[in-house]
Amino acid sequence: MVLGAWFMEILQGTGRLFLLPFLYIALIMSVMVSANRIKKERRMFGTRVFDRFSEWKGTWSVSLLTGLIISMIGLGIGLTVSYPFLFLAAAILLLVSLTGKLSWYSPSYTLGLSGLALLLLPYLPENWKSHPWMETLFETSLPMVALLLSLLLIREGFMLLKTSPSHTFPERTKGRRGLWIGQHKGKRMTMVPFFSLIPGGLIEPFASWWPVITVNGDTYGIILVPFVLGAEWLVRGQSPEMASKTIGRHTFLLALVLTALSVGSFFVEALSIAVFALALIGREWVYLRHRTRENKTPFFTSTPKGVRILGVIPNSPADQMGLIPGELIERVNSIPVRTENQFYEALQNTGAFTKIEVRDEWGENRYVQRAMYEGEHYELGLVFVEPPTHESSVGFF
Repeated sequence: MVLGAWFMEILQGTGRLFLLPFLYIALIMSVMVSANRIKKERRMFGTRVFDRFSEWKGTWSVSLLTGLIISMIGLGIGLTVSYPFLFLAAAILLLVSLTGKLSWYSPSYTLGLSGLALLLLPYLPENWKSHPWMETLFETSLPMVALLLSLLLIREGFMLLKTSPSHTFPERTKGRRGLWIGQHKGKRMTMVPFFSLIPGGLIEPFASWWPVITVNGDTYGIILVPFVLGAEWLVRGQSPEMASKTIGRHTFLLALVLTALSVGSFFVEALSIAVFALALIGREWVYLRHRTRENKTPFFTSTPKGVRILGVIPNSPADQMGLIPGELIERVNSIPVRTENQFYEALQNTGAFTKIEVRDEWGENRYVQRAMYEGEHYELGLVFVEPPTHESSVGFF
């Protein structure tokens, strides 16, 4: 009977995810973000560089594992959420979505602001407090919110650490001196689905310590929460991969500190307030440090030593050759190239086989090569810092 109750609640809980706004907000936001990015790519480079929904690429496997871990922890100790709290978090997610920036999708903001909102409930007008949903919100466990925030922030840190050069999006802009420079914008988005208890249902407590927080009665159901995470950052003065991993390390360290405090908050509830405040302050500090590191000479600029790669179109010949944004192309089939036009001319004269000498950001040179097939001479798949100077170089080569 007990196993049957759990099985039924898991089935019903999976269906309950469609009652929550998280999934719909994520879908609408991802469509808008990818559409705006593609529009900008076509304006800058004359072609779409990345496919739609590339912001989600490579995030699902780790997110599902994270959701499984959170589910095991939450169900194991009996952490409980309520519909009013989930709708409060979704309302804050919708509010920050109006900015159009995925940086606001960090749990430091969505759950940090949700926690602070719970602290402000006693100051609401008395006639508001009598609403049944408000009464449920008053019973929300602050340590539960703090623990959930810290665990999801760990996922955000891993998402940043796993960001590769193919996960950031190239852009072209004018520098301070009016010359063209390149930059990369990192935009990552994912969804962490995890199971949690909700008041009411077929499940009864099976031990004196379970659940940890009792909310509105002694029976419980299960709900699948598709929580949305996101991150966004701009890289101009360093390589995109190095910047992403540095931000990721700092975010991960912040999450570990918050996790320790959130565990302590189950014994000293006031520590949960410190978690909410430190999450907001800490994340601002992480990105302030990033902006400080960006105050240097732009990384993607024209140079007389070769042609700097600003972006590589996925699944293109250049991608198959292993070319990476930030590398410097010095020779094409032993022909020195110093400008985009020289690169185009050398590429068109290489025949059926192309061998390219490139130099990475550490000064090490290497060779990449590939046979070129009919119809591919104009589709190498590279975009550069400066706009094309003749019609034949529009798009990608």
